[in-house]
Amino acid sequence: MAGHSDIVAGAAITNDQELADQIYFIQNAVGATLGVTDCWLLLRGIKTLGVRMQQSSSAAQRIAEWLEQQPQVTRVCYPGLPSNAGYAIQQRQAVNGGAVLSFDVGSETAARTVAETTTIPEFSVSLGGTETILSYPPKMSHAELSVADQAASGITPGLLRFSVGLEDPDDLIADLAQAFAKIAVPAQS
Repeated sequence: MAGHSDIVAGAAITNDQELADQIYFIQNAVGATLGVTDCWLLLRGIKTLGVRMQQSSSAAQRIAEWLEQQPQVTRVCYPGLPSNAGYAIQQRQAVNGGAVLSFDVGSETAARTVAETTTIPEFSVSLGGTETILSYPPKMSHAELSVADQAASGITPGLLRFSVGLEDPDDLIADLAQAFAKIAVPAQS
């Protein structure tokens, strides 16, 4: 929400008074509240949230549509695409597909090549920043899962997550294209 990858904040919301009382007790006992500077950073970022999300989501849509056309990509996961299983639900519940997508380049080797040869995205586990973030879920955000649990969750060795920032989508597409040119096209089954 802050958009600058410089704070960690969250909210616990419930309509259950007993649970709310338990949360308040823990919050009060351990001091689980934001400090003044973190509050200021969050408020600063929220002022630009609307325009940031509009830009990032629009760019993510363009990138997802482009990725679907690339022979090196075996799967694109983005709820703004008609090919996505959750597309109809997304259309009813949201105004766009959001700023985060994932795509599969077929193997860990190909994913490593993309991660090592793209120049614009930061390689990190963060989301929602002004900069585009590229991450590798099998070894980063979902590394604690077994290979079987990863597979059951759709996390394959070639999967990359892309949190689109404020860069020009044409620049991001060109960067991905030059990285894809360095990987072999997966064999069709």
